[in-house]
Amino acid sequence: MRLQRASWVACLTWGAVACDGDSSTGGGDGGAVTSSSTSSTGAGGAGGGGAGASGGAGGEAAAEYTATLTDVTFRCKLLSGAFLEDPTANDVQTRFNLKGSDLGIPIVLGEDLHFFFGDTVGYKVIWDFGEDPDSVARVPFASVLRDPSAICDDLDFYVTSDVPSVANGVDPTIERDFAGAFMTPPDGQLVEQYIAQPAGPFANMPGTFEVPSGGLEQDGKAYLFYAGLVQLAPTRATISYLARWDVPGATQPSYQIVRALDALSGGALGGHFIQIAPVELDGSIHLLGTGDYRHSGVYLARVDAADLEVGAEQAIFDPAIASYRDAASITQEQREAIGPIFEVDGVGELSVSYVADAGLLIALYQRELRDGSGNIIDNRVLLRVSASPEGPWSEAVTIIDMADPAFSSSHCCGATCPGNQILHCDRAGLYGAYVVPAVTFAADEDGGTLDVPFVVSTWDPYNVVLFSTRVRVVAR
Repeated sequence: MRLQRASWVACLTWGAVACDGDSSTGGGDGGAVTSSSTSSTGAGGAGGGGAGASGGAGGEAAAEYTATLTDVTFRCKLLSGAFLEDPTANDVQTRFNLKGSDLGIPIVLGEDLHFFFGDTVGYKVIWDFGEDPDSVARVPFASVLRDPSAICDDLDFYVTSDVPSVANGVDPTIERDFAGAFMTPPDGQLVEQYIAQPAGPFANMPGTFEVPSGGLEQDGKAYLFYAGLVQLAPTRATISYLARWDVPGATQPSYQIVRALDALSGGALGGHFIQIAPVELDGSIHLLGTGDYRHSGVYLARVDAADLEVGAEQAIFDPAIASYRDAASITQEQREAIGPIFEVDGVGELSVSYVADAGLLIALYQRELRDGSGNIIDNRVLLRVSASPEGPWSEAVTIIDMADPAFSSSHCCGATCPGNQILHCDRAGLYGAYVVPAVTFAADEDGGTLDVPFVVSTWDPYNVVLFSTRVRVVAR
């Protein structure tokens, strides 16, 4: 999802370590609840009873961690260099007839790491700004594990069957055309129940702001969590839904919509799960979610992995009582009243990743806070860690502070964006921060250091870039 064009008060900048505290409560009386609180296992176990009303959140309280920023390193631009038509080592302009995109949600599927991009713009002839189909690229996962910078020069986008590109007559250097994602609705339903802004005239292709928010692999299939039914005033997705790609790697990105998940109005999960970052632990799929775009904290729900497609016994974690509540057994008012697990405002896109070597979950997200007049007063990329989805989560560590002059001097563009300059800071900001699943952990006697590669979007120029950050974690 691309940011709305807006006047930014200050340039984006590096930040030193900053802990952004939060304490959120919510919930309500009545309704089915689970029997216990948080997990003591490194993976944040889902409890013996599963995700529904009979399963607890785990055993004894999980250990609490502190996290401290060590450093942040810029790695590369993925799609364009000094300007949109300027190629990087991935050479997407002539290889795939593509010049801009955002997001890039990473999912390991088979031997490849896939990146699910949002609104994508063609280089010549195809897909102008405002049409915005979604696109998908891949790179050998083994290469990324050896060096995450492999995505800087080895991205391979899925392409249409046209050989050569439909733009080859205009520019003979253009080889192929990237393929846009295509949705098939459930039997008996219309695609318009899920997509309000299609790509150009193609009703089944998600268009402007209709984008993936997270995903995972199950049994060789890709399950994608989509934000949909986008309204443009204000610009926000109003529902979320689950889509399935049955044969990733062997077909173009053609997805079957499985089911609706949540909605801002009358949603089955209280309107808290429009942007969704999933993680599978101990047979349950935990969902970290946000509701109204950039006006939300971060919420937690779970469902048994075996029930992902049907959504049976979905449960929302209520931090006020430290237990899960069966979503179908409580009222809509009670679902909506459940509070976030961290943050209370300003969060849109987010990602979560489990690091087995550390026994820790990493949550990475952008938070944008505004004053009563709508002016941005704080904008940063934040990271938290926890041994359990239910928490306790560490205080937020600022990875990138968008008001620190050190970042501005290194990464804000002039007329163009050469070298390490990545965005026009007077009118754009970073968003869509996603952990690349190639995190390493170096343990020591007191804790250890996480080395976390991540992608993040720049908006202007319309690009995705790769950073890495090192964060020291210590159990209290």
